[in-house]
Amino acid sequence: MILDYNEYVTESGHKGVVNYVSIESRLPLFSHKSICPFCHTDIKAVIYQKSQRDYPEWLFGSFDQLEEVIQCPVCGWWEYKYQNNSDAVIDGIRASDIEYSSAILKRYDNSSCEVPIDALRQQLLKTPDIIYSIDPHKMEDLVRSVFSDFYPSCKVYSFGKTRDGGKDGILVDNDGAQILLQIKRRENPKSTEGVIPLRELMGVSLMYDNVKGCIFVTTADHFSRDATKYAKAMETKRRVDKFELIDCREFLKRIDLTTDKLPTAWESLLKL
Repeated sequence: MILDYNEYVTESGHKGVVNYVSIESRLPLFSHKSICPFCHTDIKAVIYQKSQRDYPEWLFGSFDQLEEVIQCPVCGWWEYKYQNNSDAVIDGIRASDIEYSSAILKRYDNSSCEVPIDALRQQLLKTPDIIYSIDPHKMEDLVRSVFSDFYPSCKVYSFGKTRDGGKDGILVDNDGAQILLQIKRRENPKSTEGVIPLRELMGVSLMYDNVKGCIFVTTADHFSRDATKYAKAMETKRRVDKFELIDCREFLKRIDLTTDKLPTAWESLLKL
């Protein structure tokens, strides 16, 4: 099961005195408790916090702001809180505004073709074994997403919806040099990737101009000895500048290395 917390709902409330008039709305928000609504964990850890005090021209007094984010250590649910306090007794103002943005939980089967790529990447860090059961087409999208972050100087393109078995994507560097990308999602964690798919990819590369290399990604445990020898031979004979072989372990490592490039939904809510 893959969990996604990228969407959220927002609630806000007000209380205090403005222009000597008492105001209040949604007062229960001010006694809000930090409990995960899904796994009911009592959340105490704050993963982000920032505060600020100003003395703006429009207010004869202070204006304090605080924002913080909490996250459930069990399931990953998060909540963003923003609160401000205006204190200007001479102007008849002593009031607070509060806002909570709470993540919405969405669940996807491991094999779903609808699961968002960012959610899939995050889940793979927690439960890497699901890589053997994800949708094969989603696997191709996943690889292209990770490679876009891992090779920042290259642009990664899809070959559309043909899924012809000869190529699944292409990396183009700043000089226009192209690297063909082939992806195989194997269901058996102990499987071995043989040499035949590598030869097929090499044959496709000869059909294109300006192809400088090949990358073969597989969820197999390892490449066979013949496959490894073949890739090295293609480099030695200068058929390609680079023939890179990436097994499941290496690919999961790259997902881990590029995690910090994933957008976090609550970051778009920050005000300070």
